[in-house]
Amino acid sequence: MPGMEENRSRYVRIAVIVGIAAVALAGLYFGMGRLVPRRPPPAEAPSEIDYAEYLHPLKTEQGGRGEETAPFSGFAVSIDSDPPGAVVTVAGKVRGEAPVLADVSCSGDERIEIRADKQGFRPARYQVRCRADTLVKITLALKR
Repeated sequence: MPGMEENRSRYVRIAVIVGIAAVALAGLYFGMGRLVPRRPPPAEAPSEIDYAEYLHPLKTEQGGRGEETAPFSGFAVSIDSDPPGAVVTVAGKVRGEAPVLADVSCSGDERIEIRADKQGFRPARYQVRCRADTLVKITLALKR
């Protein structure tokens, strides 16, 4: 029977195609597992903590007008805001959201303008005097 032979060869071709597709999918499945980076084993916990590696908090002194100062190499300002998250500008340059630590290039008794802006609040402004080898820490309070 000529019709049965034709159907048989069609079924054989379909079986071969399905078999090749199954082998290809299996290869992709197992091959993709090798592409995923393996996580390193967890590090062992230290038996003893070496506190010599930690930075100690800066010892600040109270200055005038709500400032705190600490020894520093150069001149820098540390600005926090109340409420937190205000955008801080120092000497006309946006430095990011508070809290901000920014070094400032200045000399002599130059005054540096600091500004904090947050949506829904009035901007807070502050002027700080340049000082050699000092970190000045301030908190700017924003009002509605």
